[in-house]
Amino acid sequence: MLRRGILFLLLSFSLSAFADQLIIEPDMGRKPVLDAIQDAKNSVELVMYGFTDEVLLDALVQKKQKGKTVKILLERSPYKADNENHKTIARLNHEHVSWRGNIPPLRLIHQKTLILDGSKAIVMTFNFTHSTFKKERNFALVIDDPMRVSAIRALFSSDWNQTAGFNHLPDLIVSPDDSRTKLTALIQQAKSSLKIYAQNINDYKITGALAKAAKRGVRVQILTSTRLRDKQYLYLTRAGVNIHYSRPLMIHAKIILADEKTAVLGSINLTRASLEDNRELSVITHDPTVIGQLLATFRQDWEHHQAVNRNDWLKYLPDQRSVNRALRKLKKYVHENIQ
Repeated sequence: MLRRGILFLLLSFSLSAFADQLIIEPDMGRKPVLDAIQDAKNSVELVMYGFTDEVLLDALVQKKQKGKTVKILLERSPYKADNENHKTIARLNHEHVSWRGNIPPLRLIHQKTLILDGSKAIVMTFNFTHSTFKKERNFALVIDDPMRVSAIRALFSSDWNQTAGFNHLPDLIVSPDDSRTKLTALIQQAKSSLKIYAQNINDYKITGALAKAAKRGVRVQILTSTRLRDKQYLYLTRAGVNIHYSRPLMIHAKIILADEKTAVLGSINLTRASLEDNRELSVITHDPTVIGQLLATFRQDWEHHQAVNRNDWLKYLPDQRSVNRALRKLKKYVHENIQ
């Protein structure tokens, strides 16, 4: 009996010692990430898509200046925003921070992951940009479980050195390796509910899987800020999928909550390019505290934003990419013509 009691205590300690932790944005601001970088004792390894935040950049440069190892995989030319990272890249070059801007033959580095001292990983849905910490709904998962951290670091090393070979753990989802298979299986196996934060959905197979789930009685809720195609919207809603449009917070998160017991969190969008062309990483968690926090946040966001009918969807919802393009053109015009 005593031996069983000791084993139970050891197991309980082990599980609690490696509990996942959730970061919620924009509520928590950049502090959790900034603190993690500043607290790293030996090394910081970062994979990032968009990087314009000077505070986080300063923290990484300061680590390098203190003689610590800093390695960054940073997308050289983000989609339709080729110059977004140029200032950051120039600073990294000036400060002699090691970085690489592509992972052949993949199209984009869209992964968002921070690895600290090889013993902790932060898997994020957000970029290191100003809007992340002001007006976007995002999340990150802090992981210190040695097995998952080791696998995440192995993926980083593989991409950094452009060599094959890393552990395909069941709780890690990597694009383009196994994301379509694992996400489709998660949707198909859902029994009662699917709650989804989606920046964008345009993959036909995923759309079909969501519609089939709704038809078999699963309550499917999608919270987004991006207008779906008309046919896609009609197809999903006619199947019974509920869609709410979020404003003023832009939904940048990529989250799937299945049956209120399992969550997928990370960089993977429900788009063909994200599933098949880019380097992406999401993580599966069953941590009850994290699941509870995600559910509470989703319910709050869902209640604060109403469903839209077809006419509203077509007439009033802006296409986020079109808005972003217009804003970039306006910014360029002001910079070039107004002193």
